[in-house]
Amino acid sequence: MRRLPSVLQVSTADVLGGAERIARQLHEAIVSQGGESWLAVGRTEGHVRGALTIPNDALRSSWTRRWLGLAERLELRGLGASLAARIARGPVGDPLRWASGQVGIEDFHYPGTQALLNLPPRTPDVLHLHNLHNQYFDVRRLPQLSAAVPTVLTLHDQWIVTGHCAHALDCTRWETGCGHCPHLDTYPSVLRDATHYNWRRKHRLVAESALHVAVPSMWLYNLVARSQMAQSFRSLRLIRQGVDLTVFSPGDRVAARARLGLPTDLNQPVVLLLADSLRDGSWKGGAWVREALDRFVTKAQGRRADLLAVGGTEGMNWTSSLPVCFVGAVHDDATMAACYRAADVFVHPSRFENYPNAIMESIACGTPVVATAVGGVPEQVRPIDSPAGHQPTGALVPSFDADGLASAMERLLTLDMAARARMRAAAREDAQLRFDTRDMVRTYLAWYSQLSTPQAQESA
Repeated sequence: MRRLPSVLQVSTADVLGGAERIARQLHEAIVSQGGESWLAVGRTEGHVRGALTIPNDALRSSWTRRWLGLAERLELRGLGASLAARIARGPVGDPLRWASGQVGIEDFHYPGTQALLNLPPRTPDVLHLHNLHNQYFDVRRLPQLSAAVPTVLTLHDQWIVTGHCAHALDCTRWETGCGHCPHLDTYPSVLRDATHYNWRRKHRLVAESALHVAVPSMWLYNLVARSQMAQSFRSLRLIRQGVDLTVFSPGDRVAARARLGLPTDLNQPVVLLLADSLRDGSWKGGAWVREALDRFVTKAQGRRADLLAVGGTEGMNWTSSLPVCFVGAVHDDATMAACYRAADVFVHPSRFENYPNAIMESIACGTPVVATAVGGVPEQVRPIDSPAGHQPTGALVPSFDADGLASAMERLLTLDMAARARMRAAAREDAQLRFDTRDMVRTYLAWYSQLSTPQAQESA
């Protein structure tokens, strides 16, 4: 039996969002098959046994480490921790890093990156990088790292090809060099317009590297292929991500509602959304989503529905005639699957997205989705008005269309019981065909094996 290549996955954290989940899934899949895998992260929440923390602070200058130590001691005493932390990372504790930020230069001051390949007990056969912009990775190290071992970079957004932003919205300046940026406050934000410098620096570093790039959606594939950077990639592949269909699956809806403290009468609809959708300034929605929910109440003409908000608290500043059940942050898949099963529809509004896990999870549980038609989302949801040949799994609406969102919710929730059952069955069948994480794992493992052969390394 051929040995699996050893792989070092590099990610922002062990548990955070969709990008971190993919790194963790690949790591755990290799281990479960008897291979060697390690997961190096910028920060750890302790949810993955053996996760390796990238030693950024430990490798900073002695001057900066003194200030970081002071901040830690004050934090332990509960005295002025935030102030000390700002000083430690500001003009006093880390002047070069602070000055770069003041003029809008992206922060690559993460010295732990130079120690990446020394973190596992052996040099890996393949290095697999994920999101690089979440304050933990020095992009300037890409040429050295990719020269040492075959390197895969999975893009979860546009950041690597832009002057600072993860999603360029309606701006196309990233195609020609950025500069005169209209969206400096878009995540990850910058204080000043150094976007042309940032763009040129990243393009130069990638050109000096040997990167094999993967993207999970055709939408992102097409954007990246338009970039001037694409010609520097050793390869560019579309590899769909997936979810664990043994966990995210249809189940006892009454039991799921009882577990979450919701009404167990299945004639009483439950609408699920992520609480971020209700917050102002969120990528996931904001005021227009709250307006859509209020319009939905009006359209429902007195029919009762309950709102299940995951990640929120009772103290959120929002009022509605809809009864709201707030569920705190959910870190385990079993509880999240119960949330999908309890709902009649999952609402996923967003200004921009790539290929969100939450939509796949909902469809895998048999719960129809109402989502905004942005990014790669139309590749996931089969809309109710789709051409013949596809059974619908939800509805798509334009972003910021409060009335459209309310109408789509109302339309799905007023389907008769037989139509709802057909849509639930179609959703599960679609997930089995397209969203099985094992397909993603098999594709990446085959790619790792190909890249780690001597012939592939010589051609790189």
